[in-house]
Amino acid sequence: MHTGNRDSAMASAKRDWLPSRFALLLTCVPHLGERQIAQVLHRWARSRVSVDEFLSTPLETLQQEWGLSAQAAQALTEPNPGWWKQFGQMHALVRRHGVEVLTAQHRLYPLALEAFCEQPPPVLFAHGALHLLQEGWRFAVACSRGAPHLALEAVDEITRQAMHEGGIPVTGHNTPSYQRVAIAAVRAEKPSVTVLDRGLLDALGEGLNRPLFPAARLYELEFRTDRDLVLSPFPLRAGSLGLHNQRRDELVFALADVVFAVWVRAGGVMERLCRRAKQLGKRIEVWKAPDGTISDGVKRLMEETPSP
Repeated sequence: MHTGNRDSAMASAKRDWLPSRFALLLTCVPHLGERQIAQVLHRWARSRVSVDEFLSTPLETLQQEWGLSAQAAQALTEPNPGWWKQFGQMHALVRRHGVEVLTAQHRLYPLALEAFCEQPPPVLFAHGALHLLQEGWRFAVACSRGAPHLALEAVDEITRQAMHEGGIPVTGHNTPSYQRVAIAAVRAEKPSVTVLDRGLLDALGEGLNRPLFPAARLYELEFRTDRDLVLSPFPLRAGSLGLHNQRRDELVFALADVVFAVWVRAGGVMERLCRRAKQLGKRIEVWKAPDGTISDGVKRLMEETPSP
């Protein structure tokens, strides 16, 4: 990094880097998105370039050899960048709260993401009971926005039954169907995995212990890191932007061994993910209401998938 005279504290802080620490730093650099972070981590893992050397790379080389955009390369080569201070704060935070920063090189990085995702997240932040990704079996409930009340009631019943059979729900936190799955787990005092469409700090607060949504506060005052797991592929302070919800849904499906398709909009993200899950050998179970009511997306899935 062309910064003139660097103080000794900063120079010392750059020594002995682990992939997780380098990945955390990259998530703090402005204009550096998932694809560029993936490129840098991939090249860095296969090169003998140290982090110190990378941070001293000329702007032109960052663009031509490392594939960075002009804006990201400029941010990396600025003297005394503001993002360096943010990195220090985020590094202290993950150490204080035991947040795992997982890259593809990490032994705990979920292999299911590499198998399912067209572009697996290069960095995954994990807070809580990480063992839930290695134990038992996991399920997701696919229920598009705008589902009728009958379908939402089915979400409750399917979740309860699957948990009774030992399943661990994988869900989100900010749609009615995702919240119903999460609340069913909280009520039963069962573990769950929640994938966010934003950073951990935006969802859980500065102490990383706030319940994920208001209804959850009726049952628990704090997020249970001893029982539950929350995951995010987004920088720690990121808000919910653009297509984050589609990225969240992709990870929910990727981590599930079984998908219950309850109310799926034809041609939507949920249907596309259900089809991808089926192609990759995941078990898909479709739901029909007692009166025979089904969504168009479920109708299309039933053409290929037998009803349980």
